[in-house]
Amino acid sequence: MSDDLRAIQRVLEGDTEAFRILVKQHEDRLFCLIRNLIPDRNDCEDIAQEVFLAAYTHLRSYDHGRATFSTWLLTIARNKCLNALKKKTPAAAAGAPEPEDARTPDAEASEAEWFQQLDAALDALPLEQKTTFVLAEIQGLSLQEIGTIERVSLGTVKSRLSRAREKLRSLLRRTAEQS
Repeated sequence: MSDDLRAIQRVLEGDTEAFRILVKQHEDRLFCLIRNLIPDRNDCEDIAQEVFLAAYTHLRSYDHGRATFSTWLLTIARNKCLNALKKKTPAAAAGAPEPEDARTPDAEASEAEWFQQLDAALDALPLEQKTTFVLAEIQGLSLQEIGTIERVSLGTVKSRLSRAREKLRSLLRRTAEQS
């Protein structure tokens, strides 16, 4: 039995503290997905809390035979993000403060510019392509897991990912040529 399944069993038996194990295990990956779909960091934290609350509340409905706990949790996160995006008009991406390091100011400026260009290119993608790209390339999920989360066929996942990569290449190439 996996660590997730053991923790879930403990929670379902009344050990609410065991849910902390699940939170610790999945919070980084969950927040990464949310942060890549929602530009405002404060909104990201709120959504992450909503996701864990929903997971805790509906834990009895989780079926480990259909998907891993991680996939189930990321599905909830994706849905919460889509709902939040529908409620709000997109705001400009708020940059998180960078930790101090030993890079030169020129290197930092160049890297910051690259990430701004990448963020702008990602924001230009249709939401389905952006979500698929983030799940595949940033989260490292399998195409099957993405299909489960997105509730689409494997072929649809492949075509969305291919189109997203193609559009990102095109957008980033144009940006580089204009520089």
